[in-house]
Amino acid sequence: MASRRKAEELIKAGRVKVNGNIAKIGDKVDPDADKIELDGIILKPAKKEYFIMNKPKGSITTLYDPQGRITVMDLLNRKDLFHVGRLDKDTRGLLIITNDGDLANRLLHPRYEIERRYRVTIKGRVDNGKIERLLRGVELEDGPARFDDVRIISVEDTRSILEVSLHEGRKRMIRRMFEKIGNPVLDLVRTQFGPIKLGDLKEGEIRPLTKEEIERLRCLL
Repeated sequence: MASRRKAEELIKAGRVKVNGNIAKIGDKVDPDADKIELDGIILKPAKKEYFIMNKPKGSITTLYDPQGRITVMDLLNRKDLFHVGRLDKDTRGLLIITNDGDLANRLLHPRYEIERRYRVTIKGRVDNGKIERLLRGVELEDGPARFDDVRIISVEDTRSILEVSLHEGRKRMIRRMFEKIGNPVLDLVRTQFGPIKLGDLKEGEIRPLTKEEIERLRCLL
């Protein structure tokens, strides 16, 4: 699979044909329906693959880290796949991995409002007043933010565990929201993305999505 720059160079050199015609920059192509040739050799689209990973704490969601920190792609040991969205270094949990760029872009597009669900352990206790604030919205430096749902799992003297859901994924948004109400996050795990659930997948493990899970994702879009 060529990079975009390399692909453009091949097209400009007249080495690429689409349905028997020499391709031009800007041509619309459907890899699944059109016949694409390079130097007379028919190119077949890569098989679409879909996985779920339980991202370990401390790993970076990036294709390459110049500081040499471990990335989720290092754990995959595959260069032809990418992660859908990001989780910060200290967040664990569900990450979808695929080579289906169209599906990935749609899943992240704000218009589809894909639900994300998290289990959050915070410092200190929460009360109904704080939960109401989180549901109404708190003001962050990049604009207001609110949860769609907040459910208390347990409350102790030194910490509380909650389940929260939201439809957007701004940088460190959940952590910043709890900082705003005076309860720093101690642990954060994404447990669900749309219809896909983390289940009992262990930290660092990867498994392929089932046909039913893939179909449920596509039905959202």
